[in-house]
Amino acid sequence: MAFANLAEFVSWLSERQGDARALVCAGRELSFRELDDSSRSIGLWLSRKLGLKPGARVLLRLPNDLHLPAILFGAIRAGLIPVLIPATAKAEEVERIIGETEAVATISLPQQSEHMEFLRRMEQPPLVIFVGQLEFGNAIERRLAHLIRPLRRSLVGLRTHWLSEALDYGRSSLHAWPRLEPSDVALIQYTSGTTAAPKGVEMTHDNLLSNMQQLAECMSRAGSSRQERMMISLPLYYSYPLMLMLTNWMRGGPVALVHNVRETSLIAEQFDRFDPEVFVGINAVFLALCQDLLFPQLSFKSLQYTISGGANLNERVAERWSLITGTRIAQGYGLTEAAPVVTFDIYMRGRAARLGKALYQTQVRIVGEEGEELPPNTNGEIQVKGPQVMRGYLRQSERGLFPFTQDGWLRTGDIGRLSTDGELRLIERRHEVIRVPGFRVYPSELEAVISMHPSVLDCAVIGVPTSNGYHKIKLIVVTNDRRLTQRQMREYCRQRLTRYKVPELVEFRNALPHSASGRMLRQRLVKESMLDSQVGERQTLR
Repeated sequence: MAFANLAEFVSWLSERQGDARALVCAGRELSFRELDDSSRSIGLWLSRKLGLKPGARVLLRLPNDLHLPAILFGAIRAGLIPVLIPATAKAEEVERIIGETEAVATISLPQQSEHMEFLRRMEQPPLVIFVGQLEFGNAIERRLAHLIRPLRRSLVGLRTHWLSEALDYGRSSLHAWPRLEPSDVALIQYTSGTTAAPKGVEMTHDNLLSNMQQLAECMSRAGSSRQERMMISLPLYYSYPLMLMLTNWMRGGPVALVHNVRETSLIAEQFDRFDPEVFVGINAVFLALCQDLLFPQLSFKSLQYTISGGANLNERVAERWSLITGTRIAQGYGLTEAAPVVTFDIYMRGRAARLGKALYQTQVRIVGEEGEELPPNTNGEIQVKGPQVMRGYLRQSERGLFPFTQDGWLRTGDIGRLSTDGELRLIERRHEVIRVPGFRVYPSELEAVISMHPSVLDCAVIGVPTSNGYHKIKLIVVTNDRRLTQRQMREYCRQRLTRYKVPELVEFRNALPHSASGRMLRQRLVKESMLDSQVGERQTLR
């Protein structure tokens, strides 16, 4: 490989792709050369002007935009370790992560200053860097950003800096960049925290570059051509969209980002303007676009295939997507701790929970309760080995985290099984398995059956704890059919499910909670059901 770390990677992109488009977002574009130049200026500014030392951690709390990759690569060039967290993170979470990572600087939008009041209480608060909307605009907008910068006052009562100071800083000057080894930590990404407190995952340069190579090889075997236009409808602070962006750049293609990933209309408009050959999304995005008034009317002649990840794909949604767009859906299995891709379905069959075979140089096994390796077609915990697997969690010893077995396998906490030919099927998160007397029930298996009901748009199955240590199975349904009743849904389940799997409780909602990465927030639904003192009355069959 022509590069040994991510800093060399962005320089390699500039030399190879030059003025070709690298990134498109919110009506603006950035070439590979501009990405390289901007990251150099930012890296110099962070190290020379602000005095940040190699190995220090910098918190990035930013939405999708042109500035995010430039800041990411700039920090890496300077030997800093970017810590990526959701732009929507609350003050309590930001405070906890700053303390855990000992971040020396935070980079965010000025609108997020209201969530930084806690910095005033810190003896040595991190530097505060704000990113304005005009920093990566055209020449006139950037000049305006420079002019209005002196007029800006501190928004949190602390000394602040603005990214506009960095973009032209020492661009032509020589600088001795720190030496970055493949085994060095490149960045820290936090897990989604759907079942426990989010954990900081330390990813090395080698982890990320290995997964880029693995995924590129797999996409080529799937028939994907190089230099494809890829559109990503997910936030880059998650590992899945970030890895796909890096991989597509390595293959020579431009990437379009959606600035506000929760606005379906904006996704449809960006799709229409960019005319992608590859679309990256999650089940919730596919469903929302299929229901959108504009999206089904667009042209899909250029679209070659769709990639799904981050959450289970509903087969009915996949069928509807394929009917509208005329394309197949490729999906795989991954997790933040594995950079994230572990398996990939090169045949793009779009089947629920069937996630293809392991990438090259990657091993997957299924183990039982005692750690014994299980035979094919047997449910157990998924464990993974490969060059893309993380170095470890941040402060894992202090937090009592033991993610690896004694022989070096990553414990994923996911339940799955392997077919005789090595194809992985994901069953459930271990913490979400429902226990009823004598049996274990896997919510995703029930959801796959229930989602085939013609009136069900989305559904979730959860276990509501009872005083005897077991669970009551509860079904939550999203539908537009006002005539659909709880009794009808239970009858539908009785006809298709084993008796002990039939939900005792049924509830209708307008929408279900999903994380920004697309995962169903079942634990939130469980807490809401437990706190609702009138749950019994609401579930009485009509």
